[in-house]
Amino acid sequence: MKMLFSASTCAFYATDWEKDYRSSKSWPEDVKEVDEKTYIKFSQQPPFNKVLGEKNGLPTWVDMPPLTTAEADKANVSKREMLLSMAGGKINIWQAKLIMGRLSDDEKAKLSAWLDYIDALEAMDTSETGSINWPDLPVA
Repeated sequence: MKMLFSASTCAFYATDWEKDYRSSKSWPEDVKEVDEKTYIKFSQQPPFNKVLGEKNGLPTWVDMPPLTTAEADKANVSKREMLLSMAGGKINIWQAKLIMGRLSDDEKAKLSAWLDYIDALEAMDTSETGSINWPDLPVA
């Protein structure tokens, strides 16, 4: 089956599908034939921070566009929630030991460091744009 690439839609099309696309008035007029090697390369998972794009009407990997402010904010909130969940899991045993009076001085220091980390995460403004300075993970 011959494969075609459209720069305007940044998508691949099989020649076998042309009739169906034309009947639905969605066949792009700028398709170019690509060889099997090109189709396989650019129909797989892109490299890190790349997306499918076009150059001179043919597929290529291009830099991923920067996140919108809303996307960046959502990503920051998700990362903070993941870090809070991980920290909460880390301190569970120590909290139980503390309640039972079985927490050593070394463990108290570690628990305190993790609680400080949780406080720092909760105090963060995740709506910042650009590079956020995330608090450092406690040592243990």
